Amino acid sequence: PASYQSFPLTLLSWNISNAQPSITAPNFIDRSKESPRLISEECLHPAKPSPDIISLQECPYPSFGQDEFGPSGYVSMGTQQSHCGYVDLLVRKELTRRNNNNNAQPIIIPKQYNLPSVAATIELPNKTKIAVSSSHLAPFKDGAYERLMQCTTMMNFLNQEADNCVLLGDFNMRVAEDKGIENTCGGGWIDAWKETGSNSDVKFTWDSYINRYHDGGFKFRARFDRCYVRGEEVSVRQFGLMGNQSVEKKGDYLSDHFGMAVALDVGQGKE
Repeated sequence: PASYQSFPLTLLSWNISNAQPSITAPNFIDRSKESPRLISEECLHPAKPSPDIISLQECPYPSFGQDEFGPSGYVSMGTQQSHCGYVDLLVRKELTRRNNNNNAQPIIIPKQYNLPSVAATIELPNKTKIAVSSSHLAPFKDGAYERLMQCTTMMNFLNQEADNCVLLGDFNMRVAEDKGIENTCGGGWIDAWKETGSNSDVKFTWDSYINRYHDGGFKFRARFDRCYVRGEEVSVRQFGLMGNQSVEKKGDYLSDHFGMAVALDVGQGKE
């Protein structure tokens, strides 16, 4: 078979904190009305490439993603309730249908697994198939074992569908959990932030020293949000943060989390 070009895939993942205003927002009522629009504008920033895939956590209601991003050409692959709000996975319409074929299919996760995740397979224009998931894993430090179980189950589901897999979302992970997650389900899972050089400028997706979203409370920084990839035909090109610019004044952000912006190359031009 002929070799093919790698396909550049842009992904965003963001816990949007139920689209609720920051305690620091100058006007709570105005911000409540504007938050959904501001969130979608941050995701679809005209100065940046349009994301192919948008992974959301803590949507305030199930149709939020489709309502806010549908008009801009995105299709929801489904929603799932988590311990807080709803998880969504949105795919750019051009990637979901080509030549009257459905190129994106939701992965059905049986209810009994109770996974806080939405997943789909996508056949890219270069014919490479990937499986992608959006997740909001169990919270709190003592949730580590549950997170590992959730992650392992999700990885198994993705792997049954495709050799090239991408897991995105608010994993609520602590540093001590890195090795366990990277090595589960056959190992070889690549952490997108580490793969691009572990840049300290884009390390923390939670930073309550600068983000005064919540009132008072213990100040800390954490890398709760993760992107893991595995597969011979997927490589990480870029990792950055989004939603990390204050809105109207210092300390005022759209969510208590910053989002992740990840660029992948899928299909390495192999024979």
